[in-house]
Amino acid sequence: MSKIVKMSPKLANLIAAGEVVERPSSVVKELIENSIDAKATMIKLYLKNGGIDEIIIVDDGEGMDKEDVVAAFLPHATSKIKNEYDLQRIKTLGFRGEAIASIAEVSNMTISSSTNGNEGYMCHYKYGIKIEEGIINHNKGTTITVNNLFFNTPARLKYLKPAKTELSSIMFFIDRIAMAHPEIKFMISSDDRVIFQTTGQNNDMTLMAEIYGTDVAKKLISSSYTDMGYKTKLLFAKPEVYRSNKLEITMICNGRYVKNYNITKAVVDAFQTYIPINKYPVGILYFDIDPLLIDVNVHPTKTEIKISNEDKICERLIKEIKDMLEKYKHIPTREIVHKDAYVKTSIFDQPILEEETVYVSDLTNKDLNNVDFSKAEIKSVSEKPKQEKINDYNSTMEIIKDNTEIIIDKKIPYMEYVGEIFGTYLIFQNDDGMYLVDQHAAAERVNYEYYYEILSNPNQPITDLLIPEIYTFSKSESLFIQDHLADFEKIGFRLEQSGPTDFTLRSIPLWVQDSNSIDCIYDLLELMTENKKIDIMHFRDYITKQISCKSSIKANHRISNEEVSVLMERLNKCKNPFTCPHGRPTIIKLSISDLEKMFERIQSK
Repeated sequence: MSKIVKMSPKLANLIAAGEVVERPSSVVKELIENSIDAKATMIKLYLKNGGIDEIIIVDDGEGMDKEDVVAAFLPHATSKIKNEYDLQRIKTLGFRGEAIASIAEVSNMTISSSTNGNEGYMCHYKYGIKIEEGIINHNKGTTITVNNLFFNTPARLKYLKPAKTELSSIMFFIDRIAMAHPEIKFMISSDDRVIFQTTGQNNDMTLMAEIYGTDVAKKLISSSYTDMGYKTKLLFAKPEVYRSNKLEITMICNGRYVKNYNITKAVVDAFQTYIPINKYPVGILYFDIDPLLIDVNVHPTKTEIKISNEDKICERLIKEIKDMLEKYKHIPTREIVHKDAYVKTSIFDQPILEEETVYVSDLTNKDLNNVDFSKAEIKSVSEKPKQEKINDYNSTMEIIKDNTEIIIDKKIPYMEYVGEIFGTYLIFQNDDGMYLVDQHAAAERVNYEYYYEILSNPNQPITDLLIPEIYTFSKSESLFIQDHLADFEKIGFRLEQSGPTDFTLRSIPLWVQDSNSIDCIYDLLELMTENKKIDIMHFRDYITKQISCKSSIKANHRISNEEVSVLMERLNKCKNPFTCPHGRPTIIKLSISDLEKMFERIQSK
């Protein structure tokens, strides 16, 4: 007797519903995407009990006639694609034809629609069975009502989260679909109270304010570019705004909210050293890509995609984000009411002696062989005469008088050194307010950029070991090393296989001490495995952070005025002088108005 039998249509629909309809937010997602495909300009969503009891979606789209309303409930019925050719060129949000049939199987569902704003048609299903249909009066567009979700599937109903949690999941999707379609007006009502709405103005600043609030919108930075047949627009909050998870890194591809691990990782990598460790940026990435180059038919929820040339897209994305961040550098302001300030100049009018100080970053490649980074000291060298610096400052100020909004190429504003506290924080002042500089973070940034440039040199200075070391690895590690010996050598580690799982280390980079060479190799192995490829730049970044931290001024260590002057000059020459390599701020500002509010000289609003 045959064991294989064909499933009944009802059982097949219930299985499909289990894949497509996981919770109320799944219903909202599928139905709102249909409204957008119908060219709606306004979409209203009404919820009761977090969507568990009732979901109503009203749109002003093209609407459906009698035949389409009836056919919409049929499994695998869709107006979006008709053949294999269309599947390779998907431009709509929906295309599978599973959503409405799946939702109707596990709920009490009614569709009412009209194409002309006069006569419309209605069809009502209850747990997969048609109850009624007929002609009705209806405005142009479609209204869909879903009641008692999962009432006929107790196991699924039992594991729904509390209403507030389900509502939160719905609002997460609403935020993303509003980002993807800022030209559409959205209105969301929960238990007869409006909780969210957008204007549909298709304006970046307005959109960020609607999603994240005005404080974040004021910190908006943006960029756009075209490359390899695709267009990209980037909207990010400045690095001082960050979150504890990656959920606020939003990717929109061809109007669809999607997820892509490599794109998200590229964004996180680009923001390294700009935000604290284990914190993540807030922003939106818009990609307009030829449908032939992407595959959205990867998962039933249609939120995961595959993209051709993904590695090259990620490389360009990292470069563009870093360029954008460098363009919009600023000093974080710690104030009660945020007030944007222009960066005016960076000439330091510090007391200059005949002998000035300089960091270990003045050492040449040859000097590196004799440096113990953990005990690096400040050396002395001559500097520009004080009068020349004063002249430079005065000439710069003349330019600013003509146009107060001009931004000088230098990054840190002119400020006078006042003193230090706790042997850790340096105090400065100017006409705008008071500045605090973390001397360890500032020195870290100086050293990081110097050593990173050294390690980026393709001709790494190396030294041969007097007595080669033999290391034994696991089988998987040894196979990986064997396949990537040339990549190890690019960094300066020359390894030779001396046994099935044994390798002889014959040369190391100058910046590696003999005692921790094996630790560096294991760090490199871990980074390679994590990234599924050889990521030399990632490894250089990791090693540079270790070196720069060990070789920088420590907290609770007092430094002289001359050392302060040189530190700030070095910091001002950095590409990003405002954060340490771990993303912590090097400089913060307290405005004069803030100080006056603290001492109640003026009243806070």
